[in-house]
Amino acid sequence: MLTLCHWPLDHFDPVMSLRLYPKLVKLTITKSKIKEILGEFPEFLHNLKTLNLSHLNLERVKYSTFKYLTSLEVLDLSYNKLNHLYSPTTEYLPKLKQIWLAGDFWFCKNDLFWLLQLHASKDPLTFKVMDFNRMTCGGYKYIGKPVIPVLRLLSDLEKECPSSPPDYCVCTLDNVVRGRGASFYLHPVITVDCSYRDLKMLPKILPHNTTTLLVQGNKISTLDDLLTNRYYIKLLDIHLDYNRISSISILEGSHWLSHCRVMSLKGNNLTNVPTYALDNAFQRNRNIVQLYLGANPWRCNCLFAPAFQDFLIKYQSLIMDLSDIKCSYQQNDEYYLTPIHDLPRNTLCRNSATDMVNFWDSLNVLLASLIIVIILKFIYDYIMYKKYGRLPRIITLLP
Repeated sequence: MLTLCHWPLDHFDPVMSLRLYPKLVKLTITKSKIKEILGEFPEFLHNLKTLNLSHLNLERVKYSTFKYLTSLEVLDLSYNKLNHLYSPTTEYLPKLKQIWLAGDFWFCKNDLFWLLQLHASKDPLTFKVMDFNRMTCGGYKYIGKPVIPVLRLLSDLEKECPSSPPDYCVCTLDNVVRGRGASFYLHPVITVDCSYRDLKMLPKILPHNTTTLLVQGNKISTLDDLLTNRYYIKLLDIHLDYNRISSISILEGSHWLSHCRVMSLKGNNLTNVPTYALDNAFQRNRNIVQLYLGANPWRCNCLFAPAFQDFLIKYQSLIMDLSDIKCSYQQNDEYYLTPIHDLPRNTLCRNSATDMVNFWDSLNVLLASLIIVIILKFIYDYIMYKKYGRLPRIITLLP
């Protein structure tokens, strides 16, 4: 057995440092600040059974570092600064029984999935990670979260993601949030990106607990799945920019509208929206933080614009693109490209009222002209009857 204390360098060369100990069975390096192992542990250490490299400053270990330690049974790499480790394969370490990996610098990504297989394995011949519960994510994402539960969430996400045709989506575990109170349950925060995939409808399947859905730049025209699809129950944010949505009336009174957090509908075909329904939903919605409605062909008439303007003013703190919500082109419309928020409502409605008055005036003139024509015709027929006894032609045609 050999113990090395207070190693003076920040690296360790096993070949040079251990050449005098070919029959070594147990090696411990302690109270040192070693960052790197140079090369591989040499073949002459074929009797080494226990290697303790814990509580150093190791930042990385190469795949081949231990490949000649064919008798190694215990490997302790705990409490270093390791963020990644390739699986110690039975090819290189056929007798390995225990490995210790506690630490809080691990990059929790899919290249650590081999830990899940070990954790679930019941094969007595498989080596065991002895301190799973003291491995913590850090340095990349999910800082402070336990490694195994996070890897399990990543594995489930990889299986459930609609990455195959026709959706070709990309799924990301953005964060992991601990449950409230004494609960140790980890809640995933998932984003599914299906933007610019030429989709004509929303994806039918999403990973469970999907939080955000990005579907910009597609050909989507219906929002039925927000109401009927069970995979959308936990969805809070949806980005539907530059699609073909012409109406959101289907969302009126829906659970989703009164619980959503972000709704982005920029660049669609909306000419109007049920403002009363949106107002009613947002008064009950404690999650809503952002709303995008710009670059739509809004119809600025007196029937819709005033109520919509009131809605925009009331929720202007939530609407992120207020200046881009403008009137679309209408013939002889002086408000083309005017932000609806700034519309002079009195003038808008007065013009509409004037148009209506002009219509009734024209109709009255027409009716008055017809009455005059009828009276003149009656006078003419009366004179012809008195003077010549001739009845109007229409009377001679009656049976």
